Amino acid sequence: MNEVAYRRVAVISRRVVFVLGSVLFVGGVLAFLTGRVALGIALVVVAGLAVMARGLMTVLRGQRALAGRERADVPDGPVRGTDAPASVDEVVGALVGMNSDGLPYRIAATRTADGVRVDVRWRIAEMRWQMLFVRGSKAYAWRMEVDLDPATAQYRFVEYSGQASFRGAAGPLGAMADSDWTWRKGKTSGSRSATFVEGADGQVRVTGQGGTRTSWEGAVTIKPADAKVPVFTVLRNHGWRPRLDWFAARLFEK
Repeated sequence: MNEVAYRRVAVISRRVVFVLGSVLFVGGVLAFLTGRVALGIALVVVAGLAVMARGLMTVLRGQRALAGRERADVPDGPVRGTDAPASVDEVVGALVGMNSDGLPYRIAATRTADGVRVDVRWRIAEMRWQMLFVRGSKAYAWRMEVDLDPATAQYRFVEYSGQASFRGAAGPLGAMADSDWTWRKGKTSGSRSATFVEGADGQVRVTGQGGTRTSWEGAVTIKPADAKVPVFTVLRNHGWRPRLDWFAARLFEK
């Protein structure tokens, strides 16, 4: 199905669900008021399921669009054991060598007093939307610092996850707006942050690694594992390990 067909289906299905959901919800309220509780519950539940199904369509379409995102090319080579780890320069070269303009993150390395710090920084992805009475935005940020100790061939790391949001609305009772930006320091395992929005043509604007795109739908997401897995695969393939290498510690590398 091409883009035009997708847009037509999205618009028609959105209108159908809105009209059908409104009718069912109003019917459910009237049923409650006239003492037909079972019918009222059934109508409200059906209306809710229709809205959830339509929302799921938006999420699945957004996930499908993001599935083709470029993945890091982990360098081939023999896997080293911990008894003969690669030098820190070789490890850093392999890590930085995975950089590509198509990746949603960037890997950089700097010398420190104790070794090398590898900085893995996700390019900030932001989405703004403007509807009839509502406008909003969502942005995600993520970075990871990996400290390499050449004396022991060990590493340790920490993550920083952030997100910003804004929502403004205007209606018969006036206008409202709220915004916030939050950061969290720690480690994640299998985490993912995502927002999917759709509206009329030209009302959704997504800014990412490829520039700014204006469309009728948009998706922004950050999945740390897309960056963490190749980084830690390279480290382990070169014979490097964390100071405490056990099952729970490896979970935070995904």
